[in-house]
Amino acid sequence: MAKLFNMDLYRMVKARSFKVLLALTFAISLGTMPMLKGLYDLAVRLSPESITETFETTRTLSSLISDPFSLVIPLLILLSVVFFFHADMENGYIKNIAGQMPRRGFSILSRFLAAIVHNVVFMVTAVAGNVIGAMLVLKVTADSAIVTGIGAFLLELLLLQSICAILLLVTASFRSKSFGIVLAVLFGVGATSLLYSAIDSGLDLLIKGFKIAPYMPDTLLGNPFDANGNLMVVRSVLSAAVTIGIFLPLSIGVFDKRDVK
Repeated sequence: MAKLFNMDLYRMVKARSFKVLLALTFAISLGTMPMLKGLYDLAVRLSPESITETFETTRTLSSLISDPFSLVIPLLILLSVVFFFHADMENGYIKNIAGQMPRRGFSILSRFLAAIVHNVVFMVTAVAGNVIGAMLVLKVTADSAIVTGIGAFLLELLLLQSICAILLLVTASFRSKSFGIVLAVLFGVGATSLLYSAIDSGLDLLIKGFKIAPYMPDTLLGNPFDANGNLMVVRSVLSAAVTIGIFLPLSIGVFDKRDVK
């Protein structure tokens, strides 16, 4: 299993898609704050009388650590995950090693574990870009909420990993790269909120006031804080644990029963 994991890591970091999307993640994170500052300055010059708010001059380090998913960063990460999960289907890698494993499902587990490293690398890169970009136009200050920021980062990593369990089932076990890309786009841009709204409308007829959207991992991924600014630790952990507990064993089971092609 350890050798399989190491091979997956090597395969992941050598992939062109990994390098390109990682570079885009850093570039977008780096440019987000300067771009917002530039747009604000442009608006002030063009129509100063319509601007009622001032652009922030400081940003806390904890807020930058807790928010690695600016703009399209979740989409880039999830697309990279899909490409990694499906790559061995395209080049015959899995067919070559399938007979050497006691259970083919070990390859699914190995890819899921490798995705943890993948997501850590992307999220740390995004945070680094956020911090450097903010320092170019703002004053970044260290604050007492660093622990909270790191906690939010870890919760978001767990939630992201649970979404990867869903993509793993579709992309690797069902061998559908196109469906995996579609799901990655839906999760990455937050389009699943439309689906959750439809489900919530139906559930409201059965259980008044009950909604699933606030408990879904991709919803919590964007904001793991409640209205009072407190981390929703229990809700986030339970959401991720249930999602992983359902989709990871299902992915392994389905892959074990299917013929390797």
